[in-house]
Amino acid sequence: MQGKKLAIATVAVVFAFLVLIALVATIGSGLKSYERSEIAIADIDISAEALGIADVLLNVTTYLDNSGDAKSGEIEILVKAYDADTNLLVTSNKTGIGEIGGRETKSVNTYLKLPKEGGYRLQIVVFEDGKGILRGERKIYGLSRLEPPAVAKISVRELDFFIEAVEVESGREKEKEYAIVNTTLYIDNLGKDVGGLRALIKARDNETRLIADKSWRDLGLLEEGTTSLHYAELRVLNGRDYIFEIQIWQSGRIIKESSGMVILSPFVNRTVVVEAKEKTMEISPKVEISDFIRPGAPVTTPVPYPTPVPKAPGFETLSAAFALFITFVLLLKKRRS
Repeated sequence: MQGKKLAIATVAVVFAFLVLIALVATIGSGLKSYERSEIAIADIDISAEALGIADVLLNVTTYLDNSGDAKSGEIEILVKAYDADTNLLVTSNKTGIGEIGGRETKSVNTYLKLPKEGGYRLQIVVFEDGKGILRGERKIYGLSRLEPPAVAKISVRELDFFIEAVEVESGREKEKEYAIVNTTLYIDNLGKDVGGLRALIKARDNETRLIADKSWRDLGLLEEGTTSLHYAELRVLNGRDYIFEIQIWQSGRIIKESSGMVILSPFVNRTVVVEAKEKTMEISPKVEISDFIRPGAPVTTPVPYPTPVPKAPGFETLSAAFALFITFVLLLKKRRS
């Protein structure tokens, strides 16, 4: 009887233990399923734009779907382009997307610059917290048929110039005064949104036709139907007249040009011809270039040039003294005779 009770108790303990294990496994499996993110590549879109005759810009849009209830870790997309013929890696680019919430879909754009020749195999690798979890592939061909972008419809409406500052340098002979000229460009975009434009601003001396200074400026995104302002500073010698030339570049070519004059000659002494006899006289300016500086703009002080150290009397000085002595003796003899 006692052995029978012991056997029943043993079976009950074993059964309870098995039930407990099943319950823990079920609950644990449920928690694990609930806390887990399920990332999958939902779709991949590829668009291309010709940057010019030789290059193309790919925009690879990857759509990631998290079908789990928990948010993911930090997600990154690595896009690699392999040559379709040689299978060699041509270029790659990585883009971060951050975390993806539960039951959420996100997209990320990755850009690649490639030559417009041959075909490519694109490999998309998805990383979560630095670990590769997914891969996808696409193949593209016929990039050489893409035409360069249409010329942007822009207009340089106006140019403004003002003196930002004046700098003075001291040399061996005289001081040189330089003006920092701020150029403001008013650019109208008469077409669709456009980016990738650059402006080259040059200051050309009106008399010698030499370039005194130049500067490149990226124009950024120009929105459709808007006027945007862009600025550049050039350093030129005071007292000269300059033609400020503006060139707008798109995809390695000039699409728009403009120019304006900056007259600085009134700020220095000049020689002018008066009356019919062509008599010349020097006149001083009635205004100074510093009168045109904005309030609060800096005016640098002259930096003196090192004074040369006088040389000690040498052979040339002695020769001159000896020649003077001989001349004096000859004149004295001539008087006595």
